[in-house]
Amino acid sequence: MSKWESYQFANRLKLGNYWLQVILILTLIMGFNHLAMQNFFRFDLTENHRYALSPETKAYLQELSDPVRIFVTIPQKSPRQEEQALYRYVSQLLQEYVYRSRRDGNFLIDVEYVDIFTDLAKADMLAKEYGLDQANTLLVVAADRQRVIRPDEILVFEDLRPISFTGESTITSAIMEVTQEESPTVYFVQGHQESSPDETSPQSGLSQITNELRLRNFSIQPIDLTSVAQVPDDAALVIIADPKGPLLASELDKIRAWVNENAGRLMIWIRPGVVTNLTPLISDWGIQLANQFVIETDPSFREAKGTLLVRNFGEHPITESLIDNQTYLLTGWTRPIYPIAPEPADERLSFVPLFATSAKSWAESTYSADTTPEFNQGSDMPGPVPIAVAAERRASSQLGIKVPGGRVVVFGSPDLFSNQHIASLGNVTLFFNTLNWMLDRDSFLVIPPRPIDSYQLAISQDQLRKIALLFLTLPGAVALLGLLVHWIRQS
Repeated sequence: MSKWESYQFANRLKLGNYWLQVILILTLIMGFNHLAMQNFFRFDLTENHRYALSPETKAYLQELSDPVRIFVTIPQKSPRQEEQALYRYVSQLLQEYVYRSRRDGNFLIDVEYVDIFTDLAKADMLAKEYGLDQANTLLVVAADRQRVIRPDEILVFEDLRPISFTGESTITSAIMEVTQEESPTVYFVQGHQESSPDETSPQSGLSQITNELRLRNFSIQPIDLTSVAQVPDDAALVIIADPKGPLLASELDKIRAWVNENAGRLMIWIRPGVVTNLTPLISDWGIQLANQFVIETDPSFREAKGTLLVRNFGEHPITESLIDNQTYLLTGWTRPIYPIAPEPADERLSFVPLFATSAKSWAESTYSADTTPEFNQGSDMPGPVPIAVAAERRASSQLGIKVPGGRVVVFGSPDLFSNQHIASLGNVTLFFNTLNWMLDRDSFLVIPPRPIDSYQLAISQDQLRKIALLFLTLPGAVALLGLLVHWIRQS
């Protein structure tokens, strides 16, 4: 073999060795990357473990078997500070959900962020397929079930500053709801000129609240109590929405038996001036209707057009978030709903007024549209006037253990939940807080909210100058040394 041939062979051997090393290095990198994808760990190093999931959530996610999609419509580049905070907390938390949903290298939870203001194609898809066209919300979907999460269910704000984070309990509850096999059924009583669930009238329609219920995986059904032997067994909640006439005695008996004997859940909206026979049904629950109108004279409790602003809340799980977020309610004409202990007294019964009007208001007994209302001592009731009451009766077992019984909530105005006012944040929050409490979803997950702490560094001008000098000294020395070395080499 000649020298030239030996040189070519050595050159080819060197080139082959080079490419072999490249292939081996690439294989090693890909192997490590594959192992990292299959076996990786995440740690929450924040002081309050804001993004670390609780053991309860982790245990449930380990049992998750159905794929779940989460659409987030919180804009990432919003100029508003509260939306920036909402996006930051939600996105960090959802990464933990995705991580904990890993099965054999795949993830059962898929998160997609959609800016409905810029990504019009995806926004149109969400509106057509899921009926979602609102920003700052989360849509949790599994199979044909879905649940919408509002921003006030995730963060509690005070003066536009987030003070506590409730995202984990809300998101975990939503995932549990949509992965359940059955949808809770809400029955709307019909036959007495009640508001229809699908009516679109602004003043009396309930179509918007019905759509919100369907977005949350509820089945909506009307019910005529004269055509059934009893309230159906699948009823999660029965709503009597603004009846214009009395119910038959047989209808009242069916509702009473369902609430008392089957721990049923009953919600009633009743407007002023309507004569009903609901008093015997609800008086057993410490609730009394009064044939009166509420007159509100405090300008801070009224809108310019006369609409009532309700901001006087009692302490109850239903009103807790309204109090924390300093949220008010909007409603039109309303009637008093008084909490009065039944006779004989029942130690199993608890009843709480949810909210009331101002101290300058009163319950008018003889108001006429042709006269100016005036407070009459004796016949009228001075304010604050309660206009909603929630009652609960706990049933005692033979072992002495108290188990949840029936629950009844009565509101003195159907305007709270009409199409005209349900768009108000306070009104829609009130409805779903009431719904969650009545269905025991307020205790679905016992995951406490996490405080959001902000830190400020208080230093004087002299301290600031010393810190600046300290941080400039080392980089400056390195720069001077570099210039000195450069000058020596050039000389």
